[in-house]
Amino acid sequence: MSGVSLEVPARNNVEIGAIAAQIRQAFRWTDDKFPIVEAVELGLPQIWSDFEFQVAEYRDMPGEHGLTYPDEKRIVIREDVYEGALAGQGRDRFTVAHELGHLLMHSGLGLARHVRKGDVPAYRDSEWQANSFAGALLVPRAAVVPGRSAQQVAERCGVSCDAAGVMMRKYAQQK
Repeated sequence: MSGVSLEVPARNNVEIGAIAAQIRQAFRWTDDKFPIVEAVELGLPQIWSDFEFQVAEYRDMPGEHGLTYPDEKRIVIREDVYEGALAGQGRDRFTVAHELGHLLMHSGLGLARHVRKGDVPAYRDSEWQANSFAGALLVPRAAVVPGRSAQQVAERCGVSCDAAGVMMRKYAQQK
């Protein structure tokens, strides 16, 4: 997650949620806590033989948690983020899911232009789309039930309380 946005084709939350649901279905995963590291590291190479997952040392990407090269089918995750994701740290799991979102939604954008936050609507912002994908993948609608707190959703789904809260509000608006 570099924070550098690209202007990309428009996608809304419903479309992005459908992509996340397809991934859960492809991995035949129905539990709330999606195994994001296993899906990216072990599952994707079975689907795409040319997919490459790399873990880089901190010194090689000090300002980045992860990078995705969609046209090369390659995701690079910084070592400390990878270890955190393996340990179940919500923010690190979100980072891996965010990079998967870039991989799935942002290939073939050679002519895309860099934008500053606020220069384009959110639904055309690559970072917003990748965040929306990560949230939808890691916090399925079924995990958000009446009476369940953000803390409870976070624990069930393996995300931060902030991510759980964002998805709870998003789902409430989509009713």
